[in-house]
Amino acid sequence: MASPTIRIPPSTATVSVTAFDISEEPSAICIPAPAFYTPVLPGHEILHLPIFAFLIEHTATGRRVMFDLGPRKDLENAAPAVVEMFKTLPDVAIPIERDVVEQLQDHGVDLNSINAVIWSHAHYDHTGDVSKFPPSTDLVYGAATVTDTHTVNSASVLLDSDFAGRKSVPINFDETSLEIGGFKAHDFFGDGSLYILDVPGHLKGHICALARVTPDSFVFMGGDACHHAGMLRPTSILHQRAPCPADILEATRHSVSAAHFTPLDAEGKFDLAARTAPMLDFVPGMMYEDPVATAASIALIGAFDASSDVLVVLAHDWSLVPAVGPFPTSLDAWKAKGSKELVTWAFLEESNPAFVFSPKTVRPIS
Repeated sequence: MASPTIRIPPSTATVSVTAFDISEEPSAICIPAPAFYTPVLPGHEILHLPIFAFLIEHTATGRRVMFDLGPRKDLENAAPAVVEMFKTLPDVAIPIERDVVEQLQDHGVDLNSINAVIWSHAHYDHTGDVSKFPPSTDLVYGAATVTDTHTVNSASVLLDSDFAGRKSVPINFDETSLEIGGFKAHDFFGDGSLYILDVPGHLKGHICALARVTPDSFVFMGGDACHHAGMLRPTSILHQRAPCPADILEATRHSVSAAHFTPLDAEGKFDLAARTAPMLDFVPGMMYEDPVATAASIALIGAFDASSDVLVVLAHDWSLVPAVGPFPTSLDAWKAKGSKELVTWAFLEESNPAFVFSPKTVRPIS
């Protein structure tokens, strides 16, 4: 069963979770790493990442919801603030060949079967183009979300068309007494199969989803609570409950820069077994607007991450792509497949695309 510190209410009701990578090619997505975490080592100034969206289907009723949509593909039709951002920030590139609607349709999903779109938060790379969904699709978000569109607030990334002609359903966590793992929780289907969690820090109204895919295994969809596995791991509880494999412990003595990361062993090599704080620290500011809440949320997610019954999937975690992909892919059988064992410490393997813990030499073009 899940960790007693999390205290997920028991239930036999389940949902099915299918993950889509809207980027399709994470290496093509480029954003400045220093805006998100520190330290940023030489050669790793540009952060490449996937963009996950999730189709969640209620097993008992067949009701379907989307958790996040990824970005829209037609940048020219985005809110003016988004268009201007891409003009003024040349290091930012989010090319999309097929948006979530196209990927869903290619996967055989009828858009009319989607009962709701749930935004983890109101950032461009998560809100998609809601207008492509039928009016019968509700729009769900945390009640603290600032829903002013660009016609009201020129800095907004939201459009009038995101809300037009459909029901908006803000989740007010002040109306619930349920808590799971320290987060206020909303029982979305009313049977314990899907919980929406109030996870503040990144942006007002930021929420996560906890999906029960079998009676005793869960997928934690982490949104942008943090942007890299190294911002979440390691922790002391993770070392205790999911110890790092010996080969990775040994490899990191040589692969992880001792000039940038501590503690060091008697030979001056990085000592992962003794490291009990995440490798990377978040950078307070635009990407993490409430630093106190961000730190608290990351710490609480650490308990979920250390549970053998919970697979944590951050919206932009490139480290799990080699083990979980190709996409779209069902996450329902992650426990039976041993996916957690494959991905938990993978971000510290030099061969993993998310490895950013030693300087990278860029050879000049001759």
